[in-house]
Amino acid sequence: MIFFILSEKESKIGYGLLPWATGDIVCLSCIASHNRDGVLGSERVCLCTEGFGNRMCTLENVSDKDIPPDIATCMLYIDNALSMRALQEMMSADSERKSASGAGGHKTLLYGHAVQLKHVQSEMNLILGEACWWTIHPASKQRSEGEKVRVGDDVILVSVATERYLHMTFSKGYMVIASFHQTLWNIQSVSSGSVRTRNMGYVFGNDVMRFFHGNDECLTIPENWSEHPQHK
Repeated sequence: MIFFILSEKESKIGYGLLPWATGDIVCLSCIASHNRDGVLGSERVCLCTEGFGNRMCTLENVSDKDIPPDIATCMLYIDNALSMRALQEMMSADSERKSASGAGGHKTLLYGHAVQLKHVQSEMNLILGEACWWTIHPASKQRSEGEKVRVGDDVILVSVATERYLHMTFSKGYMVIASFHQTLWNIQSVSSGSVRTRNMGYVFGNDVMRFFHGNDECLTIPENWSEHPQHK
């Protein structure tokens, strides 16, 4: 099983040709096929996790027009990106702690790079066993190793430690496992790290806000919560 463990590109308009970089927030989606009660079907799902109390990686249906998806649970932060050679040197030098969690700046993501993906809400890394590094490979023959990973690309994620694929399967429900079978994951934009840096004074999706009363500029709460059971 795949777990998350502790350790927003803007709108697609205008970003269709831009490459990904460390600091960007993305969603990984795929087309899921299923057989329910003998009826074949397919739908688009996103990689997600609750993050609090349950670390298991799951899938969120984003195709249901009647039930809006909880996209906040699907957002992943591109925390770090290294070439395989740099990663091997880092591991052999036993300096992972010094190099983890973003080596500063916004490093362009290339095919063949090893990356760490961190769940935005819980700040837990996507892991297999004790390994949290994944290599990104192109799913299309039009892309090759060393090229930039761009918005909307289909990619294949491979665990550096086990060389198994991040795979979606269906068995009494959707599951995410490590497998020798491939799943094509589509990288969708949520927020750009570089845009957030340039616009520090602006509010973005999933940001936490506190509202104050306009007149006295203080939080307005009941003096005794027990007298206001509707707020419990």
